Amino acid sequence: MSAAERRADILQAVIPVFAVKGFAATTTKDLAKAANVSEALLYRHFPSKESLYEEIQEQICATQSSIHEYVDSLKPGSEGLVKLIYLIFKIIYESKDQKVLGNAIHRLMIQSMLEDGTFTKSFNEPRFEKMLPVLAECVAAARKEGEIEGSLLTDNERLWFPHHLAMSLRLACLPVQPVYEYQASSAEQLLHAAWFSLRGIGLSDEVISRTLNPADLDPAIDEVLIAAGMR
Repeated sequence: MSAAERRADILQAVIPVFAVKGFAATTTKDLAKAANVSEALLYRHFPSKESLYEEIQEQICATQSSIHEYVDSLKPGSEGLVKLIYLIFKIIYESKDQKVLGNAIHRLMIQSMLEDGTFTKSFNEPRFEKMLPVLAECVAAARKEGEIEGSLLTDNERLWFPHHLAMSLRLACLPVQPVYEYQASSAEQLLHAAWFSLRGIGLSDEVISRTLNPADLDPAIDEVLIAAGMR
């Protein structure tokens, strides 16, 4: 195994350890055991626990260009707003189908928020914060078109409230037995949660019915997520 292959192998092996124990409680002994290497060999590839954790963050957050290109291509208005909110739910909620890695990433985010939040912040910034200017343009255009009803929400809240809903739904799926039973399929839950968010943002049922169609939206978004290494 080459040095690069060994490093990649170690990274994949230790993600679940950090996800379960958090950064502070994880020891280099835990990491070496998970990677099936000695601590000496672990240190040969990563000089510290911190450097290993930082590289995990960089690896996970590395491929974002396809998402940014899709977001930047959205036309301001209600249709662009619907596509953006639906994309957020696809990014977060559908990652539950990635099994081990998808679960580990979300557990890492939970552990991060119980500690200093660095991982969660570094994970969210390249994916979601860059969406805010596009969302603001979409909201302004939709309001001008008369397709957004009055709302107390700020643009930041229009971005983050759907994000938080998607995260909560995703976290509820982490246990083998889901915490809540919604009496709907995964695809229906995603659609209903996106609808709920768009209604809260201020779009009418008529506008949402016209623009929120998974059969039309999924092919382009799935292609974007495959390119971003999220499928």
